[in-house]
Amino acid sequence: MVGRSVLVLGALLGVFHLWLLGNQAWSGQLSEPDLVLRWAAAVALAGGLVSLRRRGESLVGRKAVVIWLLAALLHGPALGNDLDGFATPSLPEAVATLGQVVASVSALALTLLVLASLHLRRPSTRRVGPVAVTPCGSRLLDAGSGLGFLPRPPPRS
Repeated sequence: MVGRSVLVLGALLGVFHLWLLGNQAWSGQLSEPDLVLRWAAAVALAGGLVSLRRRGESLVGRKAVVIWLLAALLHGPALGNDLDGFATPSLPEAVATLGQVVASVSALALTLLVLASLHLRRPSTRRVGPVAVTPCGSRLLDAGSGLGFLPRPPPRS
């Protein structure tokens, strides 16, 4: 039931966009280069979604989210052009807010990345009684640690 509903809604969305393209072509708006470029980008994004689906990947997966975000960004200029005087002054405020959100999320991600890299650089040791034990998989036996040759034990007879 849900799959059919999603299919019907997707078909309606496609029909709406075809109607919109036809309406813009009929009224002569497709002579504007930015509008033609947006429609070309929309066709490329739709092709990307079709390609993902043919490869058997999910349309809500990691790769598809990038395409959906680009599609949302593609609708930004159309939203700005279609809004009347009531909401148009708030568009710069929305862009400024979005910039602040992106900056704060980027700073948080960078902080987490630095903390993770510092945590990975520290050799892990644990205390067993009065002696600190380093696991065998540590960096002490790496080739760059100065121990260039580590002999292996003799074979069993």
